[in-house]
Amino acid sequence: MKLNSLFSEFRDSLKNPWAEELVDLALYRPLAFIFVKCAAPLPLTPNQVSALAMIAGIAAGFFFAEGSPKDFVLGGLLFGLSNVLDCADGMIARLKKNGTKTGRIVDGLVDYVASGAVYTGFGIGLAKTADFPWSAMALLFLAIVSTILHSVASDNYRNAFVRQYAGKTAADGDERRVFSEELTRLLGLNGHLFDKTLIRIYLKYLSVQKGKTRPSPVVSASSMVRWNLIGPSTHITFFIISALLYRPSIFFIFTIGAANLWMAGLLVAQAMQKKILPHHT
Repeated sequence: MKLNSLFSEFRDSLKNPWAEELVDLALYRPLAFIFVKCAAPLPLTPNQVSALAMIAGIAAGFFFAEGSPKDFVLGGLLFGLSNVLDCADGMIARLKKNGTKTGRIVDGLVDYVASGAVYTGFGIGLAKTADFPWSAMALLFLAIVSTILHSVASDNYRNAFVRQYAGKTAADGDERRVFSEELTRLLGLNGHLFDKTLIRIYLKYLSVQKGKTRPSPVVSASSMVRWNLIGPSTHITFFIISALLYRPSIFFIFTIGAANLWMAGLLVAQAMQKKILPHHT
């Protein structure tokens, strides 16, 4: 009975199991859930967990920059810890119901800082190591660009799927409206300087993006599973494996080769579906 209760609680900590990457459901989310359960009695906020994830990511970057096999292993483990904590901040917010709207912005900011530190350190480490030719730096650049493209694409389909699942339209999730209302609420309160500043910056960012939005694609559960195979956590996992084994080629082959081919296949299938559907309506 207790096991069923824990499993139910674990499901409640997820946004939507179908929208989760397989590696998250199998590895990172369970580990994050263990952390959340252990940290539950503590007055720990989601933003504090996000800060811990960022610190772990920055520390991983420093170890990668050393370039030795031992440092790559430590960097890989710390990057894995960073991803677990990155999963935990949202889970603890949903379970303890102590999340904030600015927490979504902080979560994204932490991802950028941690990933930037890790990839920068990784590049410095490769440059220090005689075993890797200079061309590895070009491969790293291609891998980073590929990772960004895969993440943007999979996140786009994930967000569309979650909106469909919740029965919402793109207008219902208008972030500009949501954060403008939150800023108005906070302006009526004393303090909250950090939250106010963060929301103002984010609203500026959203205003730049205004007019660039496209209609949300229709995403089935099976299609979502396929897109999740090239999601951010999957890339992180291959990166960690390559670091632990001290074989960057594993990460490069997956990211530049296999994942790009997979995304191309998914985009072709999506384009074909758009052409076929009108004939059936």
